[in-house]
Amino acid sequence: MRDKITKFIEEFAAKEDEGGLIPHIWRRPLVGFGDANHKEMADLRQLVHPQHVLPREIVPGAKTVIAYFFPFTKEVGDSNKQERLSSSTWAMAYEKTNAALASLADKLIEFLAGEGYKAGVTPMAYQYDETILKSRWSQRHVARLCGLGTFGLNNMLITEAGTCGRLGTVVTDLEVEHDKVISEEYCLFKKDGSCGACVKRCPVQALTLEGYDRFRCNGLCDENAVIHVGYGCSYTLADSGAEVPGSNTCGKCVVGVPCTYCRP
Repeated sequence: MRDKITKFIEEFAAKEDEGGLIPHIWRRPLVGFGDANHKEMADLRQLVHPQHVLPREIVPGAKTVIAYFFPFTKEVGDSNKQERLSSSTWAMAYEKTNAALASLADKLIEFLAGEGYKAGVTPMAYQYDETILKSRWSQRHVARLCGLGTFGLNNMLITEAGTCGRLGTVVTDLEVEHDKVISEEYCLFKKDGSCGACVKRCPVQALTLEGYDRFRCNGLCDENAVIHVGYGCSYTLADSGAEVPGSNTCGKCVVGVPCTYCRP
């Protein structure tokens, strides 16, 4: 089933990447299979949000979390290296990917149902607490527990295909072999202090060697949302009926750095 699911995700990405306003924006997706009952899942209520959703709250009897990363192409990433605000190419790619990942979740749930398994997503993955700017389902933290990578200084997940892309997850009661959580440190700064390039890339100094100001970061994202409002979209999660508005992001700290397109 691991191979069937991976192939399903790869074929979905290949088909979705063919058309639209901006085609050919992804490289080959990465797929990880995590233990839905991993001991560190509960820790996310301390690390991320006190009400972080647990996999078993999405699917009773959950055994596996399927995480996937859609890495952007060099053309998309490089387009966002200049200027203070994100490029139009980056904004369109970001919105298309958001919509594609929501559609993939619905189709993957349907596929798994056809195989005799329950699966689901939580609308909390697409919403966040506006008072603290944190989500009750962190795609990045969950994807780390699925063996897709480790966190960089920029708070992004460094995968084998880098940090430049988008993550999605689906919870299921399917039992498969789980990928191990990566213990090796991928971030060069965390490893030996030799980098920190992402800090220099931040246009508003929201990211520093000492920490991260998520409110300052969000302010710049809001600026981008106004400038790129024409590229926005909304989509509905089929299993929950929740409407998810399109959103824009900055993305400056994941481009023009050693971990943009690969694990450094």
